[in-house]
Amino acid sequence: MSSSRSRCGGSSTDHRIPLLIILAVLCLVFHAAADEPTVIVTNATLTPRVLMPGDEGTITVTLTNTAKEAVRTSSDSSAGPGTETRTETTSTAINAYVESVTLKGEGLQVLNGAYGQVGEVGPGQSVTLTFLVRAPAEEGIYFPEAWVRVQGARSVKFPVPVNVNSAYAVIKRPAITVARTVPDEVVPGESFSLGLVLTNVGGARARDLSVRVSPNDSLVSLTPENYYFESLEPDEKIGLNLSFSTDRKTPTGIQQVPLAVTYRAPDTTETKMNESVGVQVKGRAEMGIASLSTDPPRLAAGDPFTLIIRIENTGTDDANSVRATVDLPYEGNKEAFVGTIEPDNDAPAVFLLRAGEAGDRPYRLTITYQDDRGEHLAEENLSLTVEATDRSGLFVAVVVLVVAAVGVFLWMRRRTREEE
Repeated sequence: MSSSRSRCGGSSTDHRIPLLIILAVLCLVFHAAADEPTVIVTNATLTPRVLMPGDEGTITVTLTNTAKEAVRTSSDSSAGPGTETRTETTSTAINAYVESVTLKGEGLQVLNGAYGQVGEVGPGQSVTLTFLVRAPAEEGIYFPEAWVRVQGARSVKFPVPVNVNSAYAVIKRPAITVARTVPDEVVPGESFSLGLVLTNVGGARARDLSVRVSPNDSLVSLTPENYYFESLEPDEKIGLNLSFSTDRKTPTGIQQVPLAVTYRAPDTTETKMNESVGVQVKGRAEMGIASLSTDPPRLAAGDPFTLIIRIENTGTDDANSVRATVDLPYEGNKEAFVGTIEPDNDAPAVFLLRAGEAGDRPYRLTITYQDDRGEHLAEENLSLTVEATDRSGLFVAVVVLVVAAVGVFLWMRRRTREEE
């Protein structure tokens, strides 16, 4: 509390009287205005923001005494000539005594809408009151009024707009959409990228926009998993490029990448969105040769033999209906049905053949198979060596037979002579 003194007067007697009268009137006016407390409705909110017909909600009003320091003025003035007028002004806090606050429905049903003897509200202080209302059956915009009666001051009427499922006067809000760009398919063991475009299709700015990426155990994120943007204006877009890696054990099928998008509206209400991006993971069978052998190991021209080619699946998907053929110009079966080969396994393709002429014989192995991606063909260029037939044993046998025959002939001739 503080006090001050001021003096009102003039230098001319002729002009003193009218001047003093004017000052006295002004002091009286100031005195009256200063004594009247100032209470206004500074805020009113409806919860929820939009009521459906027949729904119940609450209206909260805040009353504030806007006088930070009220002024009381006391005057001791005389307008006589040769006298001085003294005016004493004292600054002091004047509380506003709120006698009652009532909510008039104006179309809404007020279930609880009367506060009596609310009490004093100091300068700069506020008091909040809540009313329970029920929306009418008809949609539209309604304006119930808060009536505030303050002791020694004018009453205050404050209309509160209430939206009952009306498209008008709805507060604009942001709305975020997420567009996705995903690869057609992903092969286990390979990396891939996702493209996200966040667009604010709403009518208000989105604030504190955050995106959290939570890949599952089968996927490893190669880029940050959390993103933050201070704001996103209406029709504005933000692009994100996300990269992930997989391993050969990543299950095939649809793998989900969860996304959590959070943002705030201008009235600070928070919106959370749980999105997900589906990625098609498809394996791929790949054919190769694990080993190649013949039985017997050394081939001679004209001899029958067995060609064994072990075919392996080095891919990440089953190879079905595996079939192998060779284009050797030999007699025998040149096509073998293998069946299904799982990843990291192999199976034999067996060919029963008869060797042709001696020499190195190039040939082509053709493998056909199927996986989730369709039918495939793989080819390998190979060669086979056929040796000439070994006839040394036959020659030795012939020589032995000739020698034996000569020996028998000589023995029989000698015996004939001895008998003669």
